[in-house]
Amino acid sequence: MSKVIGIVSEGPTDYLIMKAVIDKISGETNRYLSLQPERDMLGRYGNGWKGVWKWCEETESISALMKEVQPKIDAVVIQMDGDVIRKEKEIHCLCDSTICESKGRVFPLYCDNHGDECPVVIPCIDHENGINGIMGHGEEMLSKALKAENNDNVVFVIPCDSTDAWVVAAYDEMNDIETYKDPWRTIIAKKKEYHGIRVRGDKKNVRTYAVFADKVAENWEIVTQKCKAAMRFDNEIKRILKNSLTKAR
Repeated sequence: MSKVIGIVSEGPTDYLIMKAVIDKISGETNRYLSLQPERDMLGRYGNGWKGVWKWCEETESISALMKEVQPKIDAVVIQMDGDVIRKEKEIHCLCDSTICESKGRVFPLYCDNHGDECPVVIPCIDHENGINGIMGHGEEMLSKALKAENNDNVVFVIPCDSTDAWVVAAYDEMNDIETYKDPWRTIIAKKKEYHGIRVRGDKKNVRTYAVFADKVAENWEIVTQKCKAAMRFDNEIKRILKNSLTKAR
């Protein structure tokens, strides 16, 4: 049975990937609602990872949201790329090792003190190194912002280094793709064409990315074998689908 799934993502290309993959996993054509960013990209939170984090912080109750939005939402997927953990100071503000007078008083994204004088140290010593550490850190931060409601119908996904890695995994015979920094710039958009598909430098075209999303879905089993984040997402979506079937009975 198809589901209504709300997606909170960094942008429209990530949204396309999530939709294509979930349909592949579920074997259904589901209905999707873009909760963040809003369709005109000029909503109150803005786009990108900051928009995702702000959405989580300012959403008072995910359970109420799922009931109030029409059609009623069956599950919410929240995506933020792993490169944020690698390079952004704000995401480390709440870590145990960070000592700052603003800690706990000011939400990191509303703090103006992220210059050279900022006490945040990257890489963070509080989290495991590698892909598992990046995913765990991202999920922890988003969960805290969402007030850590124990909602079984919420899935956090932290693609490493980004959802672009899933595209590369679907097309190329490469190992350790999740360790490559900025795969869009260094691999996909390095030349004018990527596997016969024209790309426009640093700008991601939604129409072009729709082709990439279909390829990711088509080769999803391969992608999950190459990318830990993809396998984790696959397991989480299957968990939600299983829970939904159990409740339906």
